[in-house]
Amino acid sequence: MPFPPERVLEDAAFGQGMVPTRLHALLLPVWQVEIRADITEGEDFSLIDRFLERGLRHGALHTVDELAAFFALDRALVAQAVRFLAAIGHVRESGSRLSLTPLGQRSVDDDIRYVITHQDRRKLYFEALSSTPLHRDHYDEEVVTLLSADALDRALRGGGYPRFTPILAASGFDRSALDRLTRRKDRARFNVPVALDALESLGEELVFLPVYLVRGRDRVLVYGQARAGTAHDPELSEVCARAPELINALDNEEIGEDGDERVLRAARKWLRDRDLHTVAPERDDDGTWSVSLPPAAFGENGLRESRIGTYQVTGTRFFRVWCRAETPRKHALLDRLNQRLGARRQVTRREAEELVARLARQLRLEPPGLSRLRVGAGKAGLTGLEAQLSRLENEPE
Repeated sequence: MPFPPERVLEDAAFGQGMVPTRLHALLLPVWQVEIRADITEGEDFSLIDRFLERGLRHGALHTVDELAAFFALDRALVAQAVRFLAAIGHVRESGSRLSLTPLGQRSVDDDIRYVITHQDRRKLYFEALSSTPLHRDHYDEEVVTLLSADALDRALRGGGYPRFTPILAASGFDRSALDRLTRRKDRARFNVPVALDALESLGEELVFLPVYLVRGRDRVLVYGQARAGTAHDPELSEVCARAPELINALDNEEIGEDGDERVLRAARKWLRDRDLHTVAPERDDDGTWSVSLPPAAFGENGLRESRIGTYQVTGTRFFRVWCRAETPRKHALLDRLNQRLGARRQVTRREAEELVARLARQLRLEPPGLSRLRVGAGKAGLTGLEAQLSRLENEPE
């Protein structure tokens, strides 16, 4: 995964208001369905094509000469455009007289250039727990990894961390899911074109999607590559929440495991490795674990202050790194804000204030105003963040 699991836990806890209790690295089964169909897709008109088709539809213009004269265009240019429109099925010619086809008429009425591709082949993706279609974000191959059976085997034999647990599909692909998808009014959200006709499935292959699943006391949130861990996936979260076989499999993994003892062992080792022998893990009011470090544990010879309030993951469990002193937490807020905003130029004042509020919740601080933060950034030598905050201060609220 291109983002750390700690970021997922932070969003779940401080962005979504969940008290996370478990973190699972999973490989969700996905049906990769190859289809063949007559595809109708919509695209923007070029300027000339739009005018010519509107002239044929509404202007009582019926020849190349009439179109060229009315729009004051070169006749050769109009003739070339008409040949293109005929090739994509928008214009028909009888003798020298032009008219729009039904496809062309519909395109003018909707102001969308519809194009039909016959016998087009493409792939659609459905998660395999309930044959629910995946959102179009999952079709970006440069961002999202879908592992074939061979790639899955290599990944499981590798020594990488975290170790992902594959979830197996309980049944084959439900082909009626294709019909349901083509009838959806919001099908564009699932990478489906305007229309699919003469649709047939050429075959289905099971592939696997890496995700993090965060469990709380009464909620499940799923994070994947499509949103880079900065936001959960609502569709997959809902699917997993209502998949008893998945929840049962996760519960069975932990039978006989003393989760609290595992967290305590990991936290104590983490403290020993940093010569923090006087600190002991503590259970917080919400039932989670943390290690509260003295201010001296941070700085040039210790941990970065930006670690305050973050999670340390151990298997499916985790603990938080904390400091009761307020000043290091204020420094941590500036440091984290600099990481998120210092190099960015296209952030709005509202986005910045929302980020500040979230970081303040994470660090148990009162949310400071942008002016106060700008002064703090200047004193800390964070010039990029200082300039960014100065710009945002002058932006209307």
